[in-house]
This record gives sequence, C-alpha cells and structure tokens, in this order.
Amino acid sequence: MGVSRSKGHPLPLWLPLLIGATLRLVQIQAPILGIHSWRQADTAAMARNFAEQGMRFWLPQIDWGGAGSGLVEAEFPLYPYGVALLYRLFGVHEWLARGLSVLCSVLTIFLVIRIGRRLLGERAGWWGGIFYAVLPIPVFYGRTVQPEALLMLLAALALERFLVWLEGGRRSAVLVSWLAFSGACLVKVLPFLWLGAPLLWLWARGQGGWVQALRRPIAWLYPLGAAAVTALWYWHARQLGESSGLSFGFWGGQANRYTWSDLLGFSYWGELALRVAVRNLAVLGVPLLILGLLPPRAGSAAGVHPLVRVLPLGLVAVVVAGALAPETTAVHEYYQLPLMLFACPLMGQGWVRLRSGSIGWRRGAWAVLSLMVLVSLTILGVDYWSRERITGSAAWELGRQIQASTPEQARVVVMSGPDPTVLYLANRKGWLVTPEALSEQEAAAWRRKGADAVAGSFAVIESYRPFPDGPEKDRLRRWVCAQPPGCPSGSAFVVPLNAGTTAP
Repeated sequence: MGVSRSKGHPLPLWLPLLIGATLRLVQIQAPILGIHSWRQADTAAMARNFAEQGMRFWLPQIDWGGAGSGLVEAEFPLYPYGVALLYRLFGVHEWLARGLSVLCSVLTIFLVIRIGRRLLGERAGWWGGIFYAVLPIPVFYGRTVQPEALLMLLAALALERFLVWLEGGRRSAVLVSWLAFSGACLVKVLPFLWLGAPLLWLWARGQGGWVQALRRPIAWLYPLGAAAVTALWYWHARQLGESSGLSFGFWGGQANRYTWSDLLGFSYWGELALRVAVRNLAVLGVPLLILGLLPPRAGSAAGVHPLVRVLPLGLVAVVVAGALAPETTAVHEYYQLPLMLFACPLMGQGWVRLRSGSIGWRRGAWAVLSLMVLVSLTILGVDYWSRERITGSAAWELGRQIQASTPEQARVVVMSGPDPTVLYLANRKGWLVTPEALSEQEAAAWRRKGADAVAGSFAVIESYRPFPDGPEKDRLRRWVCAQPPGCPSGSAFVVPLNAGTTAP
C-alpha cells in the first residue's frame, strides 16, 4: 500500500528546514513579553523553579503561590522540565527555552514533509513543509516558551510512525507512535480526540474495516494505554491542586472553558474562521487549502495514497476538539495550531495542482506564493515580533523596578490581575491581585502572610490590557501617593508593606 514518488529532480530537504529555522530564530533572545506572555511566563516559571528548587518532575511550581510552595495542578511538565535541564547546564536564559522550541518545530517540519510524501507524493510533501516553515502560527509558536512546539512534534511523530507501521513497518514503529501519542495527550489532553480520531480511522482502513481492526489487541491497547498514563498524571495533578489551592482551572465551575452556549452563535464560528484564515493560513493559503481538499480528477491521482482522507478528517477533529472547550479555544489561538499538521500537506497538494495547470496558472501560482509569504511576514512583524520589544513595555518597566526595589527573597503583591508576566520578569514570588482588591483588611492580611511590597502600574492592569481612567485608578493613585516614598515619577510603583503603611 505504498505511495509512488514523483519523477524529476529530488527537492532539497534542507531548504524548508533552513527557512523554518531562520524565521524561528528571529528575536530568540526576547524576554517573556508580547502575545500570550501569560502562558509563557507560567511555563518559564516552572522551568526556572525546577532548576532552582530541585529537579522533582512530579512537583511543578509557579510564582503566584503567595507565601506557599507554589505547587500547582498543571499539565504534564515535559517541556518545562526539558528547559530546566538546559538551565542547569548553561544558566537561566530564555533563549535556551526558545531554542528548544525551535528545535522541536524544525523537526516537525521534517515530519510534515514525510507525512505529505507518504500520502500525497514527493512534491506535495515538500511544499507542505515549506508552508509549515513560513506561515505565521507555526512560526510564532515554534519559538515561544510554551509546550506547543513539543506538542506538534509529538503529534507529527505519532502520525508519521503510524503510517510507516501500516505500510508494513516493524513493531518498533507503532511503539514509537504510541509513545509520541501518549506524550501528546499528557502535554495537552485534547490530542486524544484530534489526533486519536485520525489514528483510529487509519487503523480501521488499514486493517480492511472496523470489524477486522477491532479483533486485534493493539486496537485496544494503543488508546487504553495512552488513556491510562494520561489519567494517572492528571489524578496526581488534581491532588497537587487540592493540597495547594493552585490550579490552571481544568476542573470545576471556575475553569471557564466549557461555555458551550457559545457554539450556538455566529460569533464563535465567525471569529474562529477569520482567525484561521489570517493567522494560520495568511489569507492566500485559503485557496491553496481548498484546492488541496478537492478530489483528484480521473487519471490524476498518481502518487496519492488511499488513506489521504485522514488529512481532512484531522482538520474536522481539531475543530470538534476545540468546540469541547470553546471559551479557551476562542481566547487562545494556539488551540488552532494543530490544524497545520493536516492543512500544510493539503496546501502542498493545492500548490502542485495549481502549478500543473496552464502557463498562466503557473505564473499566478508564484504570485500567490510570494504574496502569502509577504502577508505572513507582515503578520509576524506587526502582531507578534513587535510586541516582544522591551522599549515602551509597562510590564518590563514594572518588573525591573520590583527587582531594583526588593531583595531576592521578597514576596510581592502584584496588581496585574491573574497575569503572571510581571511577577516572572521580576523573578519574585508572591500574589496576583486586581486593583479593586486593595483594602485595609487585605493589606493587613498580606503583611501577616509575609508580603514585603505591593507593586503595580497605572498604564496597564495585565501585561497587555490598558488601565482605563476612572475611580478605581484614582483611588489606587491616591493610596500610592500617600505611602513613602510618595508619588512615583513614572507609571510603575513599588510600595513597601511595613507597619507604617496605610491602607485606603
């Protein structure tokens, strides 16, 4: 059941890898700022705490645990632990964490090419790798300090090895696939659906139907084994959360992930479609994807694998998995990153079809490609890279001021809402609160719990959300100005909490 290869000169594998690595190395030295710094700060804090507090894999810690240990109910910390190993060897530098993400993402480009080659032929696979190398979402989340790049590597490895095994590969291929699939589920859980469904379909088709497939033990051992190890970790994580009171909100009413009524309105689906078209596909990738999804014409299916339908199935599975947690999916665009594992090979097929037309279509294809790359670079520059610069960053200014004004072991109350970016940048432990939490009782409680200072900004509340003018801001300013050393000269303030501090 192999795939025939396209004739012609072999395409250079190093080119998409080089392009992908080059784009992902842009601003690799950037601090934790910009898009989704919230998520990155928590991941980076875990890595730093592993490196500095002891390499105990089963005890992930964040910075916003107040006076406590900071142990938190979290996803399987494979990525931050890997970063911590680098920190132990070379010191705490964010570029090491970004470098690990870059490595994972470049390896994913290689696997996307291999998947495309097996399902669609040599040229479609190669161009699929090019698209994964240059499109905005894979580039940006292929160099952020969060586990998305590792997740994509594990997912691509699971799919690629499964295809190898179905084509008569050794049992080692399915073992590697299972390990990668289990790792992906541990890191994020939702791959159990968006990756598991395509793999299950592949298994049934490869074995001649559902009846034949379900008769073999591996059809049960593969998913049940992955489910067992995933459940074991999240049971342990639940115990950590219950003991410390700290969680990323996987369970319960406070999770704010499962407002399924959103699925009934146009807003969720319209915004999702717009985001995917712009951030994932750079607009010009949309027609290429549609062209790749079209069934081949009679006599033009050479090089196309019978199992190629797993790719559109994967697209649907990612959308369905996201709908299980619509609140999270609507806010966090990296939940649409897995679409690219299935979309890029199809886009590669769309490009090949466009190029195989008349001379006019061939010239138009190069124009589409050029414009898509230009749009992608524009999106990356304006929406992502520009926001990582420290110049003019209120969060960076506040973090530096906290570092300068408090000792290393100080516990700080940071008025940045639930956003941990400032606390991470300051390299301090403490509490995250909103400005309205400031009261006489709370200030006294913070002092009793061991807080050394209160810090915040008049420019932003969270690291990205402007602090609007109004009574709340005026009240905070009056209180800050009434404390020693008086009104700050800039937008950031750090007020020591001691016996002489007055509350509003």
